[in-house]
Amino acid sequence: MKRPKTKDQRSRASKQQEPAMNRSVEVHTNTMNNNISTSTKAGPQSSTQWNLTTSPLFAVLGSENSSSSAIQSYHSPRTSLRGLVVKTDEPICSLHIALSTESNGGHHNWHHPHDGLPHTLEHLVFLGSRTHPHKGVLDKLANRCMADGTNAWTATDHTCYTLSTAGSEGVINLLPIFADHVLFPTITDSGFVTEVHHVNGRGENKGVVYCEMQGRENSEGSLVDRACMELLYPPGGGGNDGGMCGYAAETGGKMANLRTLTVEKVRRYHREYYTPDNTILILTGNVDSEEFFKALDEVEALILKRRDGGGDQESQQKMDGEDESRRAGRPWINSPIPPMVMDTPGVYPPYDPSRPNSANTPLTISFPSEDESRGTISIAWRGPEYTNRAEWNHLSLIWDYLTDSAASPLQLAFVENDDPVCADVGPAHDIFTEGYHQLWFQEVEVDMMEEVLPLFYKVVARQAGLTSGGDGDDVESFDLARMRTVIRRIRRRLLEASERRPTRAIVDGIIRNFLYGPRAGESNGVDSSVVTPEDEMIALHSDVNALPYLDEAEKMLADASYWQGLMKKYILDRPMAVVLGKPSAEMSKQIADGEKERESKQAKDLGEDGLASLAKTLEDAMEKNEEPIPKDILLSLPVPDLAKVPSIPLFTARLSPSMDGLPVSIIPESVRGFGMGDAEAVATQLTNEVSKVTHASFHADLTHIDSAFVYAAVGIDTTPLSTKQRLYLPILEEILFKLPATLEDGTELSKDEFVNQLQDETVSYSSGLGLLGGSIPQMSYISVQVENTDGQGLANALRWIRRTLYSTNITEQAVKTAVQRLISEIPPQIRYGPSVVATVAAEISYDASKSNSIACNVLRQKPFLAKLFEGMNKSEEDGAESDTGIKAVIVELESIRKELFQTVNMHAFVAANLRNIPNLLDTLILCLTNSDSTPVAGRLIENVSASSVLEIKDMNAAVALSAIESGFLNILAPGLKAYDDNRAALLVAIEYLTALEGDFWVKLRGAGLTYSYSISDSTDSQLLKFSLFKCTDVTAAFETASNIISDYASGKTKVSSVGLENAKASLAYQLINGRSTKLNAATNQFVKTFRGEKMDYDKYLLSNIGEVSEDDVVHVIIKHLVQIFDPNSKLAIACPTNKLDSIHDYFVKRGWKNLKKVKEEDLFTAFVETAAEDKKPEDVGTLPEKVPGISMFLPGAFAAQFKCSCPRCF
Repeated sequence: MKRPKTKDQRSRASKQQEPAMNRSVEVHTNTMNNNISTSTKAGPQSSTQWNLTTSPLFAVLGSENSSSSAIQSYHSPRTSLRGLVVKTDEPICSLHIALSTESNGGHHNWHHPHDGLPHTLEHLVFLGSRTHPHKGVLDKLANRCMADGTNAWTATDHTCYTLSTAGSEGVINLLPIFADHVLFPTITDSGFVTEVHHVNGRGENKGVVYCEMQGRENSEGSLVDRACMELLYPPGGGGNDGGMCGYAAETGGKMANLRTLTVEKVRRYHREYYTPDNTILILTGNVDSEEFFKALDEVEALILKRRDGGGDQESQQKMDGEDESRRAGRPWINSPIPPMVMDTPGVYPPYDPSRPNSANTPLTISFPSEDESRGTISIAWRGPEYTNRAEWNHLSLIWDYLTDSAASPLQLAFVENDDPVCADVGPAHDIFTEGYHQLWFQEVEVDMMEEVLPLFYKVVARQAGLTSGGDGDDVESFDLARMRTVIRRIRRRLLEASERRPTRAIVDGIIRNFLYGPRAGESNGVDSSVVTPEDEMIALHSDVNALPYLDEAEKMLADASYWQGLMKKYILDRPMAVVLGKPSAEMSKQIADGEKERESKQAKDLGEDGLASLAKTLEDAMEKNEEPIPKDILLSLPVPDLAKVPSIPLFTARLSPSMDGLPVSIIPESVRGFGMGDAEAVATQLTNEVSKVTHASFHADLTHIDSAFVYAAVGIDTTPLSTKQRLYLPILEEILFKLPATLEDGTELSKDEFVNQLQDETVSYSSGLGLLGGSIPQMSYISVQVENTDGQGLANALRWIRRTLYSTNITEQAVKTAVQRLISEIPPQIRYGPSVVATVAAEISYDASKSNSIACNVLRQKPFLAKLFEGMNKSEEDGAESDTGIKAVIVELESIRKELFQTVNMHAFVAANLRNIPNLLDTLILCLTNSDSTPVAGRLIENVSASSVLEIKDMNAAVALSAIESGFLNILAPGLKAYDDNRAALLVAIEYLTALEGDFWVKLRGAGLTYSYSISDSTDSQLLKFSLFKCTDVTAAFETASNIISDYASGKTKVSSVGLENAKASLAYQLINGRSTKLNAATNQFVKTFRGEKMDYDKYLLSNIGEVSEDDVVHVIIKHLVQIFDPNSKLAIACPTNKLDSIHDYFVKRGWKNLKKVKEEDLFTAFVETAAEDKKPEDVGTLPEKVPGISMFLPGAFAAQFKCSCPRCF
């Protein structure tokens, strides 16, 4: 469990009117020279001087052979604005605008740290700038620039605004406008009302930010983490008056604080923190640094214009009046951090084995949950200072050593045994001026919580060399071989991440360096010397590149003392925060009743006149926010040229099964960036190298990409399984990589040896239902990724796949551990609204006898696993074996494995540089063919899409959950096949309606009715889905969405030509983004085969999208999207307990029949009991009684109102 971050998105601003300045930037790129180059450049038309620093320490990220400098840093001495350009080989270019944001109450404590000022300001930034004051203009222009809108996140110590576009043209064009929004937003009263918080005409608290925090504030993880941070960073380190430390603040905002927050406080926070000297713009991707420099010039000119009398006098006057209380210097750097308070409940002193466990008291907090069986424990310590990078990196290695696999010490002690204490153990950390490291114990049996700390101390003390293992054992030595494995694996993963998504691999380090790193001209903090640009760049390199610290770690493997010393220093010898999170059904009721009572009193206190006034305020705010944007502004930026967007070069060769020969052919539509002749030459090379095999009994897709890694996988068809066998699939997937093995040469590997060797030789490995990303749930997969060292990567990867398929031994301990772990993971799934609503939607849409989505969902698994666990325990106690006894379960699992793991059910996949893999076909076929089985002619796996097991039931359901405070909704209606003539138009229509600042965004999210929404069309299930996520008012949000669709279908609202053009550009970005990395592009092609799509399906869509007209959009709205809001569609809802009745009654009146109300305690029987009855005619429900005035809501009547008049329909 990682500490939650608040992530969002929003709006845009003005293009600088002054002429851009031409730059001639000399960049030193000799990587053989370790000297860092600095220069000062200025254009002939400006006195602006940019200090430029380039570093040969960085090569172009993502390419194997490059000698050009990849990172250039810019700093303006006039405004102190900073820019950083990072050249990578990604087709997606990304802009990050980061600011250091501190929420500690401010000097003289003018705000509360829990007011959520960083987060609320993040939202308001997107609502317009002083140059472009129209709400929504930023995202509409972003879509036009081939982006999927803009985005942002608010973390504890910073706020970051992001934009990603296909190619570099769009992001460069939009950069000055985006920066204008960030530095000079409007922050209007009307924007605050809709985006942050308001009280509506019924006395209810709403608003986008309020809605978001309502869905998070009382969640299990948020409550436990908040308590932990407050123990780690107690009051005393805030502003001048010693307020709260900003590292403990709820930067998202607590609901009680949001209800009293004012827009003026947000404006003041912006004045203090959103200044040029506190801002960095980071551009990454296949970008031209010269173009970035020109864009920075525009931002600089705008800052100078406003600062030097360009219309910002009011803001300047307010700042002048706040001089005494304004922040001084860089945020965080000079903020004191008080020590932990030792006499506080939940704060433990350093480890002392002589001290009894009862001497300390953990902090126990409650979280709402009807299921009171399992909770969460978090323990945490203050970590090294930011500057101690080596110890931070090595401490992270310690936690990987302790927790990263089924053979790690803490996993063995707490999870992987016959009597597990919890479902999982995992670390987290944040690097601040003085950061923290944290350990989460998830789904701990409430009755076993007192055992966690003693067991934790026992394991860590032994690893640190402080105690013996018991039974007369000597002091246990730290396992240096295991640490060597950890270091090697982390190195491989860092290199793979840099190849796959370079931006993601480096951006966190860049931002951390901006927040806490040394800056040229400052004191170095050690002596009286001043930080130079070279020092600054070296520090940046140290924050971005962890490989040197791994080199240092390998040098520390001579003995265990260094590692044991780290554990003592940062775990055992430091004060520790301990928080126990226990579930409470009573708390669920208290929250629901308390909120109802509070809002009722609020409405009463306001009275009719007050409520009417608030309703009018909201109406006026929405009207203001929806003012039309002038067309010339919407057209002010060009749509980038799609042809200029680089794509990932690749092609796929397919091996077809044959009992005579090895037919390998290039799939023509898979070829991108290569000539067909080059691709065919590789296919010829593959067959010419064959020497050991004569035939293949399975299909294989071999995709060539330029990569230093090999990714191998096997897709497995689960169609042959019976209904009963499907229930066992989660157990099988859980144990696949956690079993002992008997190798073909007779060597026996224990479970721990198997896991340790697997960890030591791979980058990653996984198995699961679905196909390489979750789609195609009627299939399962096994995958392994390795480095292609000396061309042996494929052999290494396939060796592990072969061992997993054919050589492992299912044991009683493995099965029992897996069943207990799966049982322990059920409660959090029931507390999570999206999980429940998706499960319910599947229950009413698929054939329970054939669908993996039903057999493996939480509603079916809980009773099944409980029965197995009871049977296994009973067989152990009395020795009598039953059909649910442990031995019977093993027999069933072995039977399933034998049924599934046949080559006739397999389709292999390899993504790698095929030229660098000798004897590829020999290796592939020999490894995947089971020597114990008779060769069988293979087949192309077909008819495995989710649509093949559809069975729409005559039932809908609304479920009450005690742990949620907002609602979730899924509605399903018939969708389209991949090559339906209307599919491109349908995708464009969906993007047009749901895009950032589109109709749904403005009228649902903008009105504070829901935090998020979506419409999707799946070619796998052939279903359309409309979803509401974290919805404060399910019925009003649905009603509003229905009205939007109705207005377009009736012709009341017309399709905008500009909006249509923007939707096409944004959709193009989404298609390109789905294949924007080498491995993603390869797996994307592989999965298409099983969805009935050709490998160039994206290209086919892109060509058709460009031809979609306004009439086409109206046509698909009437023919397809209207069906979602007709009662013939299938409806699934998860909502707070106190809203179940009103939501149920609303949808019944809207015409949904057989809408079942399900209480949480009935959730596990409500659908299972009716599964066999669904097909009985006598059990089919009747239409609701006719109610005057709602005839249009009877099934079919709503959709029948709308007639399409396009030429295709007449």
